[in-house]
Amino acid sequence: MRMGRHVLIFALALLLSAPSALAADQDASVAVPRHGAADVSLINTTLTWPAGPDAISYNVYFGTSSPPRLRGNQHGTSYDPGPLDFATAYYWRVDAVMPAGVIEGPVWTFTTRATVRFVLVGDSTVTDDSGWGRGFTARLTSHSSVANLARNGRSSKSFIDEGHWGSALAQGADVILIQFGHNDMPGKGADRETDPATSYRTYLAKYVDEARAAGARPVIVTSLARRHFTGAGTIASDLFPYADAAKAVAAEKDVPVVDLHAASIALLDRLGPKAGDAFGILKDDGTLDRTHLSTAGSQAFGAIVADELRKALPVLAPYIRPPANDPRSGAAGPGSRPSPAVPWNRCLDQPASWYGSADAVRIADVVRLYQRSTGGWPKNIDMATPLGAAGRTAVEAARSDMDSTIDNGATTTQLRFLALVYGATRDERFRESFVAGLDYLLAAQYRNGGWPQYFPLRDDYSRHITFNDDAMVRVLEVLRDAGRAVGPYSFVDAPRRGRASEAVARGVRLILAAQVHVKDRLTAWCAQHDEVTLEPRKARAYEHPSLSGCESVGIVSFLMSLPAPDAATVSAIEAAVAWLRQVRLEGLRVETRPDAALPGGFDRVVVRDAAAAPMWARFYEIGTNRPIFSGRDGAVRYEMAAIEHERRVNYAWYGSWPEALLEREYPEWKRAYRNR
Repeated sequence: MRMGRHVLIFALALLLSAPSALAADQDASVAVPRHGAADVSLINTTLTWPAGPDAISYNVYFGTSSPPRLRGNQHGTSYDPGPLDFATAYYWRVDAVMPAGVIEGPVWTFTTRATVRFVLVGDSTVTDDSGWGRGFTARLTSHSSVANLARNGRSSKSFIDEGHWGSALAQGADVILIQFGHNDMPGKGADRETDPATSYRTYLAKYVDEARAAGARPVIVTSLARRHFTGAGTIASDLFPYADAAKAVAAEKDVPVVDLHAASIALLDRLGPKAGDAFGILKDDGTLDRTHLSTAGSQAFGAIVADELRKALPVLAPYIRPPANDPRSGAAGPGSRPSPAVPWNRCLDQPASWYGSADAVRIADVVRLYQRSTGGWPKNIDMATPLGAAGRTAVEAARSDMDSTIDNGATTTQLRFLALVYGATRDERFRESFVAGLDYLLAAQYRNGGWPQYFPLRDDYSRHITFNDDAMVRVLEVLRDAGRAVGPYSFVDAPRRGRASEAVARGVRLILAAQVHVKDRLTAWCAQHDEVTLEPRKARAYEHPSLSGCESVGIVSFLMSLPAPDAATVSAIEAAVAWLRQVRLEGLRVETRPDAALPGGFDRVVVRDAAAAPMWARFYEIGTNRPIFSGRDGAVRYEMAAIEHERRVNYAWYGSWPEALLEREYPEWKRAYRNR
């Protein structure tokens, strides 16, 4: 087979990355994790590789055996394998699908670390000696490790100024818990005091940004309440301004928060002064210390942090264990291996015969258990992980939680899985659960045809109509298939089929109405639109009103799947395709470049390359079609290099998302449409 120059370049890159002595020092520039890497994170690992010039897509192979199993074909240059097993060797390979054929890559390998690493930073109320640190550590499994770097008397300011934060960043943490406030208060001296409205927030934001840049997941913990009771037997806390500021920073930075301040007040109000005194220690003068903690206090408040952390970051559930009599835990048991035989992110790509297996039925029962009273499901939960009796009790207790969503594949993935299992088993439990979920999607739809990210609605950007990450498109695909009663959906009753088809029709009308006009010309779509006016809207700080080079592709693909598109739908498709062609970027490529001075040891830079394959920006400025970028500060910039390293390397600012649409799918649709 003859290969062009670009194919040879990519093939050479892959060969240079092979596990050989000749190229041992070049692996970092080609693939992450580096070939032969040890001590790889169990929960924060993403496989990345350089874009191949002219590559149409990539076949990704991954697993614990060599050769690894094929996991799928994709257009992006990163792959999330999900939570990994501890102290395990993994193998992976990426083949480039080129116009002239498939170029097979080498097999890379890495080994995971034996534990999830927690790092605690804060003041004395976090330490092992007089804080909740030792109580928290007692709740972790043997596959967790803790470095408690909290220091007595430190504030958010002095902890950084004295160099302790730099030491924390050097620990290679998976998760960093951050709690300050007690020593930030007025009266602590200029070297420690911060203002909760200004400088305290600035310091917390710095902790979050730098933890992320170091590859860790930051978690903000609000300050433990002091045990000062009123005459009525309730807590009078002086830490509310700092607790509120911490929660505001967590919301702004989109990081998990453990509201220990509120939880400790609630516990102490319930127990009262006498029981609360048992949580303190005696000072040298014989009086009771109402700030620091006894062993009993550390156990009580450490348990709160552990439980709330598991809720905030479900991926940590296998590593946080409860006391034997604690019904709130979802852990399968100490020392249990967290990876199920078939992980949740692989449950839709199994052989047809598997969906009638005992393993599939077990997972389907867990899916049913997580279903909320709304009919929908929460996101970011591995529903293939087995639950013990205590875990089942905890999940059942959360049934009325209002966290049902279509974000990150939630609800639509569960519905597709249940349909497959019901088709194989004809077990009525799974049909009933599916029907309740389908009814949830129908109820969540706005009258104008769009869907919010969460339903019931929340008072934030999630109320907007959500195309982001194909959320609404996935809903429409499920309803389309249910309405047609195709494949595993043949069991859907006639009334619901009719309602599903009507919902799809309203959704299509919404899509057509939301398509952005620029100078009287149709273009594309924003990742989210106002639920009333349909104007493009902002989501997170770095996701601005714009035209999307990513989400617009999924929308067009869905419109092309309609069996009898009307003239308006055809016009929308044609206009979007024309816009995608117009904003194609030539002569540029994104390069993963090793840089030992940066967190993670690499950077991503845009370089000029006349031979590079076309690519697209994630976001384009409306009216100018200029690619835009933004860091967590929310400022719009026009170069990827202008934003902070953490956002530069951890977000898909460029990609080849429209490639298959423009080169194959649209021409095939066009030919079929003309022949109708």
